[in-house]
Amino acid sequence: MTNHEFWYISRAAGFTAYLLIFASVALGLLQNTRLAERFIRRNTMFDMHRFVSLMALGFSLLHTYVLLADQYIGFNVWQLTVPFLSPYRGWQVAMGSLAFYAMVIVIGSFFARGLLGYRAWRTLHFATFALFALATLHGLTAGSDTGEGWANAIYFIAVGGTVALLAYRLQRRLPAAGPGRQLRVAAAGVTVVLVAAMLAYISVKGDSPRTLATASASTVDAPAARRFTNEVAGTIRVTRG
Repeated sequence: MTNHEFWYISRAAGFTAYLLIFASVALGLLQNTRLAERFIRRNTMFDMHRFVSLMALGFSLLHTYVLLADQYIGFNVWQLTVPFLSPYRGWQVAMGSLAFYAMVIVIGSFFARGLLGYRAWRTLHFATFALFALATLHGLTAGSDTGEGWANAIYFIAVGGTVALLAYRLQRRLPAAGPGRQLRVAAAGVTVVLVAAMLAYISVKGDSPRTLATASASTVDAPAARRFTNEVAGTIRVTRG
């Protein structure tokens, strides 16, 4: 009987990494805002932002490479490292790989900030939004827990919170009266529509397997899931006791 403890560890580490990515994005969006500076000093928040990002990187590594010890699919290091080589849900897993590489670039920029300059560093940091979008897409399409209520809640809170914070950050730059007021209302409406669309998607996403054991063999090209197609010749004896 195949044990799935490494698959469970990978799933737990994946959700932990995703929540840490959301926390990092939230801290980044709250940088240099009055709302955040009422409670936390700017330098402290920046340190928290960097630390949480490093934690997300660590759990992402665990989420990925702990599967080398799982024998159900039999991943090798290249299939887990190079996008589109995975035998299990190829493009869906590739979105996670691309998110990981985007994370490496963003975190690397923390330590190269002095060499890059503030403007280049800030521009490069916008890759965080692509990172979050790719990680969300990876979780929704490749995750075996998609469709569970608690997983839906995590995605909804993370996406809704990110969109709300982004709208808040953008509205800070708009005037409080005149056309600026209309833009604020429009931004709030877009936020509601996006969050509602996200909720609708995850509520109807019911075709994902609940556990690895229920995954379709047609989507996995691995020794443990291959069908036996050879012919067998012999004699069957039936003994009645």
